[in-house]
Amino acid sequence: MISADYYDGKSATRHSVTLHIDGDIAHIEGEGIKRDALLSSLRISEPMGNAPRVITFTDGAICEVRDHVTLNALLAQTGYQEKAVVRWAQSGKMVLAMLALSVLFVLASYRYGLPLFADVVAERLPADTLAKLGDHVLAALDESMFKPSTLSAARQKKIIEGFERLKVPGGRVVPHKVLFRNSPQIGANAFALPSGDIVMTDELVALAKDDTEVHAVLAHELGHLEKRHSLRQLLQATIVGLVVSWYIGDVSSLLASAPVAILQARYSRDFEREADTFGAAMLRANGLSPGYLANMLERLEQAHGGGEPDSKSNDYFSTHPGTQERVRVLRQE
Repeated sequence: MISADYYDGKSATRHSVTLHIDGDIAHIEGEGIKRDALLSSLRISEPMGNAPRVITFTDGAICEVRDHVTLNALLAQTGYQEKAVVRWAQSGKMVLAMLALSVLFVLASYRYGLPLFADVVAERLPADTLAKLGDHVLAALDESMFKPSTLSAARQKKIIEGFERLKVPGGRVVPHKVLFRNSPQIGANAFALPSGDIVMTDELVALAKDDTEVHAVLAHELGHLEKRHSLRQLLQATIVGLVVSWYIGDVSSLLASAPVAILQARYSRDFEREADTFGAAMLRANGLSPGYLANMLERLEQAHGGGEPDSKSNDYFSTHPGTQERVRVLRQE
């Protein structure tokens, strides 16, 4: 038998009662209160520290019990068992196991789930959103890091027309636009924006021995565009903000973070291999050696201090890791 407080569910009046369990029947008795109920028909709340456990009847009446030890003993006599999740919460080993599983789930979600989700979203973003995103990023970079190109219009036209004459592997169509900018701040660099713009600096053009090497870099960046690498990388960096922005129809928060995310993005080795493979295939399709791209990778690495940690944080190789491995593969091809 155990003391408890009973509320009939119709008023706030508290009734002091006693509770005892006989077989599968729970008996409640007190002044003016006497009721019996099948134990299986009652809902018994789980233990929550020192808070009273609440026994709820089918008609909404409740019985609050503060003596957890005695209640547990009474319930144990009937063979009553708490729900599995309650038993697990009371087991130190199970709590540690659940914690370990939670950590593994978070890591797996970050490693596999987030890239997969970014891939799915990247394939479904409308063209006008990509155009708006690209225009905003380029405008922000023009204000902070870029100056107008010092290359003559004729020189820019020659590079672009030479690149446009190259065949794309498999006859694929990859919408793009080549833009030139001058930027002593970031030096020799080229990168693809989600909108389809490929931005190349004057410094990179000056670093190349001939236009074929420039075209090799553009072919590599076209590979990033074909696989939507920059967009997928950006989505992974801002995925939560994107989902909210997409849902409410306001992409301002994504646009605000995009310029920094684009410049600081570090393509995965898989992304780089895919872009190298595309670039090499494009060069071979036009009777050119993938070695042109390998030459530029080596020259870019040298120009940026050999990829050392103290080199420019926004240089070409902060976003293009594993240079020697990539050069070796390209030369083998």
